[in-house]
Amino acid sequence: MKLGLIIGKWGLILIIWILILLTLNGGIDSMTLIQFSLGLLYAITIVTVAFAVFNFAENPRAGMKFIISALSLGLIFLIGYNVSTDSYDQDGSLIEGSKLSEGGIYSLYVVTIIAVLLIAATEVKRALKL
Repeated sequence: MKLGLIIGKWGLILIIWILILLTLNGGIDSMTLIQFSLGLLYAITIVTVAFAVFNFAENPRAGMKFIISALSLGLIFLIGYNVSTDSYDQDGSLIEGSKLSEGGIYSLYVVTIIAVLLIAATEVKRALKL
């Protein structure tokens, strides 16, 4: 199982780099790379939820942590989406997905700030223990 995961991980990294290099050289268009990334996102989401369900069956306490984390992330994205606005191009027509993208960017900002604060708190806690 462990060897399969290692092979899968490095194979996926290799595929991603090949697609990136083909995109930069003009071998494939950027939309193909975007579609591959979306497919990869869907696959990762399905696998993550599946492992969470199996983990929840074996250890309900750890499963509750996942559910709370997922709901918190969803709430952060929902707030970011509601704060964002639609963007329009120079002709005045709506740019599709602009509000969704801006909501994702706001979510990224909030999650990054939370991660940095947690890292700083961990380092302070570690320093106080010494």
